[in-house]
Amino acid sequence: MNNRNNWNRLKDIKAPDELKARTLEAARQARREEQQSAPQHLAAAPRRRFGMAKRILAVACAFGVVVGGTAVWKAQQSGQPAADAVAETVAHSFGIVAYAADTGETMEPKNSKIVFDTASGGMDSATKGFFSGCLFKVTGDNIETVSASIDKGGLYRVSRMDIQESDADAILQGTYPPTQDADDFLVHGYDDGDWWVEASWHVENGFVEPYASNTCYGLWGEPKPVDMVQEGDLQDAWQTRIDEFDGATLTVTVTFTDGTTDTQTLTLHTGKLACEYVDDAYGPQLTGEVLTDEQAETQAYVYGIYAEIA
Repeated sequence: MNNRNNWNRLKDIKAPDELKARTLEAARQARREEQQSAPQHLAAAPRRRFGMAKRILAVACAFGVVVGGTAVWKAQQSGQPAADAVAETVAHSFGIVAYAADTGETMEPKNSKIVFDTASGGMDSATKGFFSGCLFKVTGDNIETVSASIDKGGLYRVSRMDIQESDADAILQGTYPPTQDADDFLVHGYDDGDWWVEASWHVENGFVEPYASNTCYGLWGEPKPVDMVQEGDLQDAWQTRIDEFDGATLTVTVTFTDGTTDTQTLTLHTGKLACEYVDDAYGPQLTGEVLTDEQAETQAYVYGIYAEIA
């Protein structure tokens, strides 16, 4: 009963998922042990003095997976070894991270919050709609399909493709086949020859499509007339469109190759996102923190969207 209570309190912790394989191997090792104390072998790290449930959770968080308390509960109900249940849950979990199109970098959830980087901008078109620049990516292993829906506004897909410098002109002229029907695109290039394009397509709300690790998704708003405004009002106009997503519920579901599914629900909010300015980095860099009005009086911030993971 104590183990179940521990998991109920801690099951919503989210963390990065780069090293999921280590967690699976640790769970397999624990399964082979006959004694209940076996989970202390999960990691040769200083934090080994946890109880069984906390030890497994600590390793799961350290290596970037989401392990629900239901795994232990199911094991207790069915008689399945707890390590088996944890390994099974790990193998059928996925993550959601924020994505920055201008750098290609991702930001993991922090304190069960995801902050969306808008430094790469976006587009507001009177005919094609509002492409917010607030992007997220789905991560995980053995994912077959992804579906998502939102109850305010809509969604769009962004695919990153490596290109040659010579392709840039064709993209801009609309004659490059992979991006010919794109609603929006950004071309990136460096002197060292590294060039790529981020192409965006508005997608049906509630879409289902094959999973691709180089694809991410963004928050889209309905087209509205775009008035000519003074330069000083551009920021206010952009924030007004951002605020359309405040309070929205975003639901993401994945189907794994064995047919099982997993769903995560996020509640969107707008607010003041802490940032810092780093030498040799373009624009403000988000720290992952959401500031109160009082904190914002003394700290740098950008106004944007963040998500709370349910």
